[in-house]
Amino acid sequence: MQFVFPTNLQLGHEHSDGFHQELLRGLTHKLNNLLAVIQGFSSLILMTDDLDPGVAENMQHIREASVGVSALSERIRSAGGCAKLTLQPLSLNEYLGVVEGALLEPFTKNNIQLEADVQQGLPPVQVDPTKFKDILIELLKNAAEAASKSGGRAMLKIAGPGVITPAEQRRVDILVSNTGSHIAPEKLSEVFRPFHGTKNSNHLGLGLTIAAMLSHQMNLQIGIASENSTTTLWLSCPAA
Repeated sequence: MQFVFPTNLQLGHEHSDGFHQELLRGLTHKLNNLLAVIQGFSSLILMTDDLDPGVAENMQHIREASVGVSALSERIRSAGGCAKLTLQPLSLNEYLGVVEGALLEPFTKNNIQLEADVQQGLPPVQVDPTKFKDILIELLKNAAEAASKSGGRAMLKIAGPGVITPAEQRRVDILVSNTGSHIAPEKLSEVFRPFHGTKNSNHLGLGLTIAAMLSHQMNLQIGIASENSTTTLWLSCPAA
């Protein structure tokens, strides 16, 4: 299986000395501060007992929109490669049980069953637990939506050193696959780029960009392959 990697994103521009990442982090921080004011005052207004129903409905829309922008701001920060990370050894066998509900949510939403094959006794990996969960969710959501659209299946395989990559490399490999879809070879190099998604207008096309950026920040390797009506995303993690 021939994998394509997001090298065309030019992840982590060394020549910028972190300027653009710092700028984006600062701007999103200030934006979130302003949104917190909007959310706070709209919540206070909504607590008024004799509030006009029309005004209440409009204020609810304002509050919901500001919450949505806050969530988008965090996704933009991750897609821009400036998420703050705290790396630590993580036992995947234990961790998957803790975050199982969040990981399965895309499959419940799309009425797709996830076929999982997780090797026991995996060595710990060095990651930021919260951002690592974000990567897994993006990969799994991509598979769930693709499988739902094509009537295919979705599979998750996690294996320790020596199963997918050579044992001496000491890597834990995660494969997320879906059947029933195919990405043309000339399109594979674009899937990690922002706003290049093939979904409808309700999707911004940032999911795999975020996964690629976070992987780069945590020194993980991510790639994609598509052949025989099966698309596979590969996340390779060095053991801690």
